[in-house]
Amino acid sequence: METAFEINDQKLLHFLTSTKVDDSCGGHTDFLEWHNETEELKTSLTKIGQIAIQTSEKQWDSQYWGQDAKIQLDRYPYYGCEIFQCQKCNTVFFYYLELGGHGAQKRYRVIRKDLIDMETIIPAHPIVIDYKGMDYMIYKNPDLTYAISISKNIGIGLDVYYQLSKEEQEGYLRDGIISLNNRMKDMDLNYSNYKVTAWR
Repeated sequence: METAFEINDQKLLHFLTSTKVDDSCGGHTDFLEWHNETEELKTSLTKIGQIAIQTSEKQWDSQYWGQDAKIQLDRYPYYGCEIFQCQKCNTVFFYYLELGGHGAQKRYRVIRKDLIDMETIIPAHPIVIDYKGMDYMIYKNPDLTYAISISKNIGIGLDVYYQLSKEEQEGYLRDGIISLNNRMKDMDLNYSNYKVTAWR
């Protein structure tokens, strides 16, 4: 039974982070960029939802072809895409129906989280854009700043919170979580120097 629902940017990021993909289908390499539907792919997919994101004023101003093309969720064709998942390997796909200038084409692309352009996400409230269990969470705020929190268990549970500096933010967007290793170590060792919230 199909159980599709509307997916905003935070739900999509959460789903991608929590989904464990295996290589039983070989990585669907033909679909690392937009590719027309094949019968083999079609029979292995289940629809899980549809993107529901406010479009940018620059919705047509994007280059979306190629394996390494950035995914800009507020621009064509992503903001109206349906989301499908492979039943065999759990790979997640964008889908849209292309109608321009030729016969209708059903196109799919594997969703690679590392290609999502975080700069195009403008949250109405702080959203989690990346996390790893209890190890860390990365937030993006409505003022477009970024923050990190880690959890610490010292008899009581603590969330240790820090707003990234401009340099740390740029490093995270460029190099990912590895750029914040030293900051997280300091948050763990010197947690009393940070904003702390007890949760137990």
